[in-house]
Amino acid sequence: MRATSSTTAAPVRGVVGRASSASKFDLDRWAPSDDAARFVEHFWSVQWDLGEQESFDSTVITFPSMHLTHEWGDDGPRHGFPLPNTLVHGVVERVFRTAISRRGAVVGARFRPGGFAARFDRDASAFTGRVQPVDDGLFGSALPQDDIGAASTRLDELIAGRPDVDPTYVSLTALLDRIRDDDRLPRVEQVMAHSPWSARTTQRLFRRYVGVPVKWVLCRYRLQQAALEIETARGVDFADLAVRLGWYDQAHFINDFRALLGSTPGEYALRHGG
Repeated sequence: MRATSSTTAAPVRGVVGRASSASKFDLDRWAPSDDAARFVEHFWSVQWDLGEQESFDSTVITFPSMHLTHEWGDDGPRHGFPLPNTLVHGVVERVFRTAISRRGAVVGARFRPGGFAARFDRDASAFTGRVQPVDDGLFGSALPQDDIGAASTRLDELIAGRPDVDPTYVSLTALLDRIRDDDRLPRVEQVMAHSPWSARTTQRLFRRYVGVPVKWVLCRYRLQQAALEIETARGVDFADLAVRLGWYDQAHFINDFRALLGSTPGEYALRHGG
């Protein structure tokens, strides 16, 4: 059941320009049950009703996480698949962009990095960069349509169903949490010093459970934090931000930021800055 939820127009980590998009769609997030929380960071929903207005392009700087979504609406196929549908989303290597139009809704589970592979015994790298409908081997039960509460409750029950937890996943989660939270680990070799496995095994486990290598995870968390700080605070010092988040210099930071979002940090600040 939905435990806590929030709809906000404040900047949200990973959601580009949330403050300016608040009138276009409603975004809710809430905690999973205790059993599902072993694998899921949070559940979320997006609802919109644009009527005859022009479509709106939404952009997300994705996490190193997989998602399960249940989607419906009258806006036609999404991600190349008819509606309604239940879809598996692998880790998105660049940014996730989608156009919303007419009326629609999505309820989803954002897995912990590695959580989908641990829960369903799948190789996450096989899904990286892909969206596909769920198969019968994942779960055979159809989810309710047109009811976010009922769909999320059923999704929670299906995810929570596994009684045991892979011990490798438990150790990997601790390492991933440290990468996310410890700004003193901006480089791969520093991460490897804290890994319980060899460098080669660590990279193999990241591919198997998360779907992407260690360097990608490091860079993505840093770029998310950079974008959030630019959206939250006025007059960000980009040189200080680059050094503080682990780039060798401002030029490398600008190049990585532009490669991901198609704009420099300065251009991003003009468009979405606090």
